[in-house]
Amino acid sequence: MQKLAKLEFKIASPLLSQFTTHTVIKTIFSGQVPARVYCDNFQSPEIVFAQFRHRAFVAGDPSKVEADAMKEFIESEVFENCRQWDVPLFRLTAEPLSWINHLVRILESRQPITTIYQIYQHQISDQLPEVEIPNGYRFQEVTSSLIEKDFEGKDDLLEEMCSERESVDSFLENSFGIVAFQNQTLAGWCLSEYNYKNLCEVGIATMAPFQRQGLAKSMTCAFIRQAAGEGIDTILWHCYQSNEPSWRTALSAGFSLAKEEPVLMLYLDRALNAAVHGNLNFEREQYQQALVWYQNALSEAEPQSWMAWNGACAAAHCSQIDLAFDLLHQAIDLGFADLDYLVQSQHLTPLKDDERWGELITHLNQIIHT
Repeated sequence: MQKLAKLEFKIASPLLSQFTTHTVIKTIFSGQVPARVYCDNFQSPEIVFAQFRHRAFVAGDPSKVEADAMKEFIESEVFENCRQWDVPLFRLTAEPLSWINHLVRILESRQPITTIYQIYQHQISDQLPEVEIPNGYRFQEVTSSLIEKDFEGKDDLLEEMCSERESVDSFLENSFGIVAFQNQTLAGWCLSEYNYKNLCEVGIATMAPFQRQGLAKSMTCAFIRQAAGEGIDTILWHCYQSNEPSWRTALSAGFSLAKEEPVLMLYLDRALNAAVHGNLNFEREQYQQALVWYQNALSEAEPQSWMAWNGACAAAHCSQIDLAFDLLHQAIDLGFADLDYLVQSQHLTPLKDDERWGELITHLNQIIHT
C-alpha cells in the first residue's frame, strides 16, 4: 500500500465516498483532519485505506489483496499511526463487508475483534425538541469563557474536545457543544464531531455518579437545538450495538437507526486485546469463554488489575470458586484496592459464604492501610 500526499487524496475518493454515514471521510477530503490515506496503485487503485486516529476504513476489491503484504501494512504502518496518535486500537469499517472476514483470516495471529456497530440519524426540523433539565443541574454551551474557569472534571472535557480536533482552540473555532454541571462538578457533555457543512457527528458522555437521571437525553435535546442554530440539519450518532444506554438515548431523543454494520477492532497491546474479547463474552453472559480470554490476557506481558478482577467474576459465574479466589489475589497483586467495590459486587456472591472471603477482605484492608 502506498501513502498518498494530501493533494493526491482525490485518487481514493471514488472508493471511500461509499462511507456516507461517516462524516470523518468528508472531513478527510476537505482537509479538516490530518488523516493518512493509502492505495494499492496510483494510476488505477483497486484497494484504498484511510485512517484518522482510531477510525480506519478500507474499500475496494478484497480479492486483489496479498495477505502477507496486508498483514505487514497493518502491523507496521497502521500500528505506527496509532502510536503517533496515542490511541490504543483501530476500528475498521469496510466496503464491501466481505473485507471483515477476509481481514479476520489475515490477522488471525493477532486475534482481531469483530462486533456490530450502529449509526443513528436525526434530521433537524422546524419543530425542535423541548429541553427538560433534571433538578439540580444546569447546562452551558462550550465557550472560551467556560474553558478559562476551573471546575471539577475540566481535564476530562479538554481531553474529549481534543479527541477529534488538534487543540482546544481548534474545537472552539470549528465545533460546538453542551456541558452539564451539578454545582461546580462536570456531570456530562454532548459535543459535535467531524462537522462538515450541514452535517456533524455527536460525542456524548455522562459521568458515572450522574447516570440514570435523564441527563443524557436532556443534553441531546439541548444539543439538537444548538446544532440547528449552527446551521446543521443532519446529526449522526455512532455507537456499538452492545451499548444499550447509548442507542436508547438516541432513540428517546428522536434519532432513528440508519445503518448497522460489522466492524473489526484490534488493540495493539495483546493483553488488552484479549481482555476486550473477554468483556464482549462477559456482556453476552458467555462466562466460560470470557474466563478463557481473561486468562489469555493475564498470560501476556504487563496485564492490568481489572483483567484479573473480571476473570474472577467470570470464574464465580462458572462456579470455579478456587480459581475465582486465585484471580482476586492476582488482581490485588496487580494493584486492585477498592474494598467497597469488592464487598458490593454481585458477581462474586458465590464466594461470600466461603471462609476465604473474610480472609481476602482482611488481606485487602491491610494493604489499603499500609
